[in-house]
Amino acid sequence: MINLVEEATSTNDLALEHRHGAGHGACWVADRQTKGRGRREVGGERRQWFSPAGSNIYMSVLLRPEMEPESATPITLAAGLGVADALVEETGLDIWLKWPNDLFVGERKLGGVLTEAAIDDGELDAIICGLGLNINISADEVPDELSDIMTSVAIESGRQADRLRLVFEVRRRLVERCDAFAGGGIEAILEDLRSYDRTAGRRVEISRDGEWVDGTSKGIGDRGQLTVEVDGQVTDVQAGEVRFPEL
Repeated sequence: MINLVEEATSTNDLALEHRHGAGHGACWVADRQTKGRGRREVGGERRQWFSPAGSNIYMSVLLRPEMEPESATPITLAAGLGVADALVEETGLDIWLKWPNDLFVGERKLGGVLTEAAIDDGELDAIICGLGLNINISADEVPDELSDIMTSVAIESGRQADRLRLVFEVRRRLVERCDAFAGGGIEAILEDLRSYDRTAGRRVEISRDGEWVDGTSKGIGDRGQLTVEVDGQVTDVQAGEVRFPEL
């Protein structure tokens, strides 16, 4: 079921509020968000996601994978993979995934994935995959402070896209990829995930003892983690411990 609303604080809020009784793959879509949540700065608050009306896609998909909460973290990677599949198939754009949850065209961000787990009595009740995708916003509508880092399907392709069609296809492919992960683990998606990865060789900074240390990304490891070389040694890092300063 896909639920369409004109406005929401965030679609993740809607999904969390209405998750009881909702089935696997249920989806909430808002034309506008007033408090859309972006990535969390290390040690700080989440950024607010730029969410104007009438242009983009703000949606959340509810998943009910049968797995332990501690095993579910890589589902963010699976969700991003599904979104990339759908957008590449529908738009033909050269999209890549910046580990762990952003979609890029070239050096500019096209969208992001924010997953949140709902835990009841210590058990995983649901996972909410929230998406903010820049679709039909024009270059003139992008705020000045975001013009160097943000893009959209319309900017890259030179044409407007059918947002409703994209909602259906994004939801379908996201559920497919997340089901594959839930059933087969990271191995079920790893090869395809790496095909979208262009982080290898990029400069990164990792957090160590409260300080940022320069390193070089070596790409996605066998467990879905990012591997980073620092001072000749390769280490595994998690999402909250790394940033790409040039992106």
